[in-house]
Amino acid sequence: MPSENYRPTQEDVAREAGVSRAVVSYVINNRSGGKVRISEPTRRRVLEVVQRLGYQPNVNARSLRTRRSQLIAVMVPDLTNPFYPLMIRGIQAAVEGSDYHIVVYDSDDSAAHERAFVDMMLRRHVDGVVLVSFHLDVEDVRRLTQAGIQTVGIGGRLRAAGIDTVATRERPAAREIVRYLISRGHRRIAHLAGPQDTPPGQLRIQGYREALEEAGLRYEEALVRYGTFKPAGVAQLIDSMFAASAPEQRPTAVFAANDLMAIEAIRALGRLGMRVPEDVAVCGFDNIPAAELVTPSLTTIGQDCQRMGRLAGETLLERLGAGARAEPRHVSVPYLLIVRESA
Repeated sequence: MPSENYRPTQEDVAREAGVSRAVVSYVINNRSGGKVRISEPTRRRVLEVVQRLGYQPNVNARSLRTRRSQLIAVMVPDLTNPFYPLMIRGIQAAVEGSDYHIVVYDSDDSAAHERAFVDMMLRRHVDGVVLVSFHLDVEDVRRLTQAGIQTVGIGGRLRAAGIDTVATRERPAAREIVRYLISRGHRRIAHLAGPQDTPPGQLRIQGYREALEEAGLRYEEALVRYGTFKPAGVAQLIDSMFAASAPEQRPTAVFAANDLMAIEAIRALGRLGMRVPEDVAVCGFDNIPAAELVTPSLTTIGQDCQRMGRLAGETLLERLGAGARAEPRHVSVPYLLIVRESA
């Protein structure tokens, strides 16, 4: 009589189902490599015994046998930003149905945490990594690839590391949304910028400046405030831009570097008694789900984050299944200007 702590084995399943261990393995892993034809009644009988006994495959044993951990690690800079969980959902959708499982790491936009992630992945011997990195350099990424860890970057900054990348063209996207504001008659357009030690922060302010230059408008540092991509501190930035300025010096439009900052800017402007869009137009970047739920709904740049995640996951699975190393691929995911009520 097995004890309460007894864990059924593959041999137990085979004995109860009246088949060989090999057949049990083929059924559980949903493949036979073309060597064995398993009838549907046999497959159902094996699965019924698996469920009745509560059998769980020994992942550690399989890892020793295949020399693979069956783990894919995903690093993102901020899990509190709805953009990244949606991206992770896309990666997960790509991986579902494979033998791989996902673990997620939030770097909190910290260079030290990003490098700690690399060290941890090398120790854990993960099979693949999807990186959304703001701070790693080429050598950091090469530590992963030289250890045999297949790596895909979301965002284009790590192309020089020789890895596949999936990205939106952020600078042209930022340029397009500022062009839109200019086409609506705005000439004093402020920018709530992201951190300038991050690629999105840099690319989006570059697009903002390029649109102003194209229109013959002077870039004014006084119209730029630097934030963190998070709502915290945005109210103070808006106050410094509007409450302390004479009416004729105030911006008539605000382009925020992401939707979280834009939504907080709408709230802050409301507390100052300013109406959006009647007094000030506001635009964001990312098109997170809250963008269409906030009042007024937010004009923004749509990045298809789930598609980006799915493409990154599919690319990584291809790398994990490939024999020979092909040239790195760089996939561009289109963006979309989404006009709503705020501008």
